[in-house]
Amino acid sequence: MAPVTLKTVDDDLKDVIQHLFEIQSAVHGYLGPETQQELVRKIKNLTLALSTLSTHTQLPPTQENQPDTNTDPSNPSLASIQLPPEIIDYVDSARNPDIYTREFVELVQRGNQDLRGKREAFASFRDVLAREMRSAMPECRGEVDRVVAATGGAVDGTDGATGDAATSMDTPSEVKQIPEQEFPDLMKHNANSKEPIGGSVCALSREKGQLEPLNLVAGKLDFDGIDPEIGMHLLSIYWSRQLYTAQIIYRPAFMRDMACEGPYFSKLLLNAIFFVVSKHCDRPELRSDPNDITTAGWKFRQRFTQLLRDCFDKSEITTLQALLIMSNALFSRCDERSLSWLYAGNAFNMFIDLGLHVLPAVDSIPAEELEIRKRVLWGAYFIDKIQCLFQGRPPLLNRVNLRASLDFLDDYDELEPFQGITYMTTKPRGVVPSLNVSLLTNLCELTTIVERVLREIYSESRESNLVHRANISEEIKSQLRSWRQNLPRQLDYLSFPDQAVLLPQSACLLALFNVLIILVHRPLIIGHDGVINSTTAHESVNACTAAANQIVQILHDYSQHFSLNSAPYMLSYATYISATIHARIVAQKGSNSTVFQSLILCRNIIAEHTRLYSAAEKARENLEKLMSHLGISATDGNIHTGSPGSSGNNFPSEHMLVDESMNVAREPGVADRALEFGSSMMTLELSDLDLEAIAQGFQVDVESHSFWNSLV
Repeated sequence: MAPVTLKTVDDDLKDVIQHLFEIQSAVHGYLGPETQQELVRKIKNLTLALSTLSTHTQLPPTQENQPDTNTDPSNPSLASIQLPPEIIDYVDSARNPDIYTREFVELVQRGNQDLRGKREAFASFRDVLAREMRSAMPECRGEVDRVVAATGGAVDGTDGATGDAATSMDTPSEVKQIPEQEFPDLMKHNANSKEPIGGSVCALSREKGQLEPLNLVAGKLDFDGIDPEIGMHLLSIYWSRQLYTAQIIYRPAFMRDMACEGPYFSKLLLNAIFFVVSKHCDRPELRSDPNDITTAGWKFRQRFTQLLRDCFDKSEITTLQALLIMSNALFSRCDERSLSWLYAGNAFNMFIDLGLHVLPAVDSIPAEELEIRKRVLWGAYFIDKIQCLFQGRPPLLNRVNLRASLDFLDDYDELEPFQGITYMTTKPRGVVPSLNVSLLTNLCELTTIVERVLREIYSESRESNLVHRANISEEIKSQLRSWRQNLPRQLDYLSFPDQAVLLPQSACLLALFNVLIILVHRPLIIGHDGVINSTTAHESVNACTAAANQIVQILHDYSQHFSLNSAPYMLSYATYISATIHARIVAQKGSNSTVFQSLILCRNIIAEHTRLYSAAEKARENLEKLMSHLGISATDGNIHTGSPGSSGNNFPSEHMLVDESMNVAREPGVADRALEFGSSMMTLELSDLDLEAIAQGFQVDVESHSFWNSLV
């Protein structure tokens, strides 16, 4: 009997499918007895076709171990085909079997790279050891050369050094010949060593940082077709602004794997990074319209969308990271809220699917992997809370379900010099530390309080009992006080100007703190069921006003050192929240008060931010509606608040000045009492305010549910 070939089985399958189609057509066009007879005949034909397929696919025992005599490679015999069981699982799960092939090839490549890296690492160690032994024990030189030659090394008879070592010391171009996997595998070895885990990661981080320029010169970095010079510039911008995504990408692993196609780099993630930071790059070649900054980086977004089609069906850390940082940009920059939330939701599902919400034991995985997982965990948690705060949505990730401390292993970049590459500093600055790890730790701690504010004060399912809600508010206020008191002095420039370093990130950190102060106290002004406690309401108005004034102070100080035009969206959001407080006070005090100048300042800053952030346009519209509702008029003649000599410009200048009466943070003694929001240090006399009228001003938020629907 001739062996059954693949084409025979393929034809059998086509016959079965054809019979099924004919049966479907007959059932759909059923006309009576005639159709019934035809249907019976077709079912019989289907039965015969299935029987034939079964017969052809059941190999006789005599054929199972016989060699394949078929010479046609396009039509092999069925007995020669070995199908992995995993393929069947993929088909049963309705997944594309081609994905299995791709994953298998990637696995083999990764294994080959590991083996190659180990081989070259050992060869490098052999050459170094041989050189040192020749130097220390000249009498063993011959034996050393014999061992080197026997293990595949090259021996130079003139100077006793291996050929590779000699040329690499003499010829700078040999830097390009560094094996791609040599250093990564040595790092993996070190990460698994018995050294103290924190020190090990710091050492590896330092080594990987040194490799970045070498890999760039060697042309090993994969920029997905982008000019390497532009690609490195965009990456430098991202690293300088990564705190606003809680440093979710671990730079040393990303840059290492960018040179060797490792697991912590992907072109999807690279294009997400490029799109996110392109709006901060002034190069016209990155824009679809060279004169329109809003078109910057659209080619990266198109490439991201193209690559996402192949990555969306598989949970991977790089895909998760790309979706999260892209969701941030889609909201703040493009105001595409639905797509932003869709990307974030899928990323959080991947986060749970990969089990990243629970960190394994410290000694169970390499130190580098532990650090990466911890940064992804806290990055996802931070982005979830900030997105919910900006968009007015309930949070998805709960702190109680995340088992991870805030003790990061790699603190090497804590003292790295601050890079003001896109902050456009307005004054020359000396070298100052970036304080990246301290900023990250305290920012994540603050977001745990953000979760409580969202869940326990503004959630629809919050506790309705008045006493319980009052207790919750006091607990959260106590948490905020404790956070501010424990904030390292070098980050709190408002309280400790002589000891702190003013950084854009620390300014945003303090602005977010003041936003939370306002959000915690705002419901206390409104009261419960229309009943206002005058004492509590007055304290809350004082607290909200003090926090709003501190935000204005931060804006003033920020403008003295950096450009407000390139400020992060977090500062724009804080500006809006501050303006909503000033508007209520102006409605009572009138346009002759210093609060009015603060309100107009905030309004102008938000208007300027619409150039970079579409979401700021929504904030500006909301503020205009609020001012109109409260009867506040801001004509062209009184909205100018810029620096002297800049008349005619309604937008804030690079050196905008704020009236010193609003300089709350600079008053004597404020360092010791920065949290006493109801103190007599308040520059505004609030005792004559109509609390009921102010409460009515806040009531418009409640009636329109603007916190959850329109507050940006």
